[in-house]
Amino acid sequence: MWAKNHMLRALTDVISVALSYLLAFMALYGTFPNGIKWYGLFLMILIYFMSAIIPVKKTSPEEESTAETFEGALRQTVYMSFFLAVFLFFFARNNYETKIFFIMQIGFLLLCLNLGRIYCKAVILNYYDKDKNKIRLLIFANKTNALTAMRRLAASKLCRYDLIALAIVDGETEQVELNLIQYRDGRSYMTIESKDIGEYMKRQAIDEALLSLPNSSREYISGLLKTLQSMGIVAHVTANSLGLSEEAKQVGELGNYRVLTYGTRIFTPAELFIKRTMDICGALAGLLLTGILSIFVVPAIWLESPGPAIFKQIRVGKNGRKFAIYKFRSMYMDAEERKRELMEKNEMNGLMFKIKDDPRITKIGRFIRKTSIDEFPQFFNVLKGDMSLVGTRPPTVDEFEQYEEHHKRRLSLKPGITGMWQVSGRSDIQDFEDVVRMDLEYIDNWSVWLDIKILIQTVFVVFSHKGAS
Repeated sequence: MWAKNHMLRALTDVISVALSYLLAFMALYGTFPNGIKWYGLFLMILIYFMSAIIPVKKTSPEEESTAETFEGALRQTVYMSFFLAVFLFFFARNNYETKIFFIMQIGFLLLCLNLGRIYCKAVILNYYDKDKNKIRLLIFANKTNALTAMRRLAASKLCRYDLIALAIVDGETEQVELNLIQYRDGRSYMTIESKDIGEYMKRQAIDEALLSLPNSSREYISGLLKTLQSMGIVAHVTANSLGLSEEAKQVGELGNYRVLTYGTRIFTPAELFIKRTMDICGALAGLLLTGILSIFVVPAIWLESPGPAIFKQIRVGKNGRKFAIYKFRSMYMDAEERKRELMEKNEMNGLMFKIKDDPRITKIGRFIRKTSIDEFPQFFNVLKGDMSLVGTRPPTVDEFEQYEEHHKRRLSLKPGITGMWQVSGRSDIQDFEDVVRMDLEYIDNWSVWLDIKILIQTVFVVFSHKGAS
């Protein structure tokens, strides 16, 4: 049913896209002339499906709040605007009429997508208002977590489900107490009566079961699963029932083994492909700008401090891989040797080095750091694949060798030219643990939309010099 809801959402979106195109055409020309460009309508629908493959958080339509619905419509509009702008740039006539139509199309697209999704959500909720359409769910929980399990489910927007009973399992004796559920005010529940669990499952209409049994033995859980399967009841087993925490996991294959892949965040091939595509496009544009800046920056660096204008340093990247990072040199040639003398003045708590008015920085170096121009050669690192446009700050080898276990997870993605730390006022952050916390927040919540948001914030930070060191 979850898939059907998303198919209905996609159908509603296609209708909204078509309607937005027709409205934009009518707004521009005042009517629907016989010569309406139907190929443009098919192009917009094609662009919708192209943008729809960009991975986003899979929230069922009926579970979204009004703000989340609008955010989703806005995100879809931004993606489609990008693809449409690329198409018009290469294939359409660059005239006044084309620009006006583009603006109108985007405006109507956001309006129609948002209204269409609100309507779609209303249709789905109306469908699930009927008891016969709800999924009847039986819950198994231990005594120690029964209340927590009910509270978590009650707080969820599970309008598709009708929670019919709670089976409380004693983790030691494996005796089961069955409590039939009756909702009051949509959140609480009350016990009506207790019955034999086996007889109840045989005689009652049950579609699915949720097993949250952290204190039960594997043998009991395995036996219960076999019983549920024999009755044709779909079973969901929570991670804590298997002694695992609740980070991301998926079933897959490794060689000839069927495995459960487990991690704090598992990225799909589609997600990695989209991120890499963005990196390549951004790196090519960035290298073009880097070449232009080099005409002015390189001579200025060399005149103040003779030596190579490009600074090369070994840094640590994804999962501990070492690579050479490139920057416009902003310090004197003996900067690394002088760092040892300045360590006692370090203003950061932890495994990063930073001091105010660093005497190793040249005059031109202060300017290119303040404007972030020194970072531009890193677009070559992005093109090579060592870095990403958005990610975490790559540590030096010295810093990496002092890492504790929990620090290394910040390297589970490629390091980036910019990131959440950089757009959060980096000069005001004095504790390395705060940097780690923001890096992990980025990794755990990564999406294409978040990368775009950080890139836009980076532009404002650079021009306002906010957080520049």
